[in-house]
Amino acid sequence: MSSQQDVQDRCQDHPGNSLESFCVTCTKSACKKCEHFVSCYAKHVTRPMIDAVDDFNKQVNDVLVSAEDIKQELEATYDSIINDKGEFESHVKYIKNVIESHTEAIIETVREESNKLLLDLENVCKQKNEAIGNQVKELEFQQSQVQHLKKSVTRFINKPDNTNTLDNYKSNITDIKQGIKEMSSRYVSYMKKVKPNFIINAGLQDAIAKGLGKITSIDVIDEEDEYITVTMGQPFIVKVASLDKRDPCKLAATLTAPSGKHVATDAIEYMGDAKFRIKARCDDEEGDWKMEINAGSGPAVKGSPVNIKVEPIGLIKTIDNIAALKLHDKDEYVTDVELDTDGCMLVSSYSKELLKFNQSGEHVGDKQVSENAKINRMHRLDDGCVLYSDTLKKSVVMCNNKFEKISQFGKEILKSPKGLTVNNETRVLYVADIEAHSVFNFNIDDGNLLGKIGSKGSEKGQLYIPQDVTLTREGNLMITESGNNRIQMFDANGTYLDTLVGPGEEDGKVVGPLCIVMDTDENIIVSSAHKLQLFDKNGVFVKRIDDKDDGIKFPCGITIISNRPRRLAIANLGENNVKIFNY
Repeated sequence: MSSQQDVQDRCQDHPGNSLESFCVTCTKSACKKCEHFVSCYAKHVTRPMIDAVDDFNKQVNDVLVSAEDIKQELEATYDSIINDKGEFESHVKYIKNVIESHTEAIIETVREESNKLLLDLENVCKQKNEAIGNQVKELEFQQSQVQHLKKSVTRFINKPDNTNTLDNYKSNITDIKQGIKEMSSRYVSYMKKVKPNFIINAGLQDAIAKGLGKITSIDVIDEEDEYITVTMGQPFIVKVASLDKRDPCKLAATLTAPSGKHVATDAIEYMGDAKFRIKARCDDEEGDWKMEINAGSGPAVKGSPVNIKVEPIGLIKTIDNIAALKLHDKDEYVTDVELDTDGCMLVSSYSKELLKFNQSGEHVGDKQVSENAKINRMHRLDDGCVLYSDTLKKSVVMCNNKFEKISQFGKEILKSPKGLTVNNETRVLYVADIEAHSVFNFNIDDGNLLGKIGSKGSEKGQLYIPQDVTLTREGNLMITESGNNRIQMFDANGTYLDTLVGPGEEDGKVVGPLCIVMDTDENIIVSSAHKLQLFDKNGVFVKRIDDKDDGIKFPCGITIISNRPRRLAIANLGENNVKIFNY
């Protein structure tokens, strides 16, 4: 049904009248004679029915588009599962063939070695038989000599005249006896030496006892590690695990740039329990990189190569239609950006209204808090609740993920609340107040004031116009002071620790710092009057994120919208727009 047809629907209370108006607050349609509409018109936000229908149908269409996207994503996931199953079955078949080939090769090797041993045994037997044959021939020769001697001696019976000849025969018999004795001795010694024996290769038996090999499964643990997007120079980690925890393999990894150049990885660390992590970074080229991961000298592990998209650093998007989209307070400028639970960006601008954009910068809807407010800065808790500093009521409000009020902090204590953060472990809320020149601490569960940090002044440990506060991983506080042009660090008890960044126009210094955040790599991002800068956790300058021509002017709110790639959004108050940067 078209929008024009929808508008022609008749009022149930006044059938002769068309539904011409729509109350945004009550979400009711009305004709001109509806009494409740008169009340709405005086107090609530109303719109022409045709506009309301068009907007509603756009939302319906957005839902349908989202549903179609989900359907396609599910189909793609199904296809991926089926393809993975096919690849797995094919790989299993390959492994079976490898095992069979390996077994046949071992059997063939054993068979060849057995034939060699049998040949050696046959040679020993041949030598033995030849030796025995020689002994037999020698015995036969000795026997023929003895037989011949007997015949000769027999002829001398009764003939004493042949005494001398008989003495010669006696001497011959003695020689024959000695020869037989020596031959017998040689034969016995030889028999002992040439007796065959088989010495078993115990090492081979031990090797066979350990098996032909083992089946292991090595895989890139997280599916997100198979396809990675990073910014140029951003360190990243690929996690790999072996299911065989008794014998972790050794990994080798090589990065290949789009140009084909091979780059070594930073380190491969064994984390224990058959888990590894590979540290790397892509410094020189944008585009599509690959990381080939091998298990020692074996084939590439499942999930290899890892596909790595390297994006450039700098400004990638400007959302500049803020004023046109606002229903109220169109003249008020942006104050902050925070992520919604679905990953979209919520933009505040000193009103109860929040504009919602996806990370591509497209406007996808609006939200409103349940009470009248001038939202300044926001902070989302792990449970989905949102805290915001309210300039109108000079307090901090907690609301649920539907932006319905739950509780309020600092009423009649805070003067002009700005940036805020929460220590999830200690349940302490920290609020920077630019008029009180302090950071107030509240118990987030009961709302009680716990104390405050700082007092007005320029000395170390004092504060002058503190704009924002954030926490380090250790629970220390980093506070930006636009009045003193510096960033100071305090512990959780409010004790001064250090001045991380001092005043100055040059890079590595700040003028009028407004917002501070820390990312998952413990980098510090600071927005000052006309620039965005990146520092390490110790306050050492790393780089300027924006370019001088990017139009940064009083960036008062920052949120990290992506860790891989490293990406942030800022509420650029001076130009009333939102800018998205890779860094």
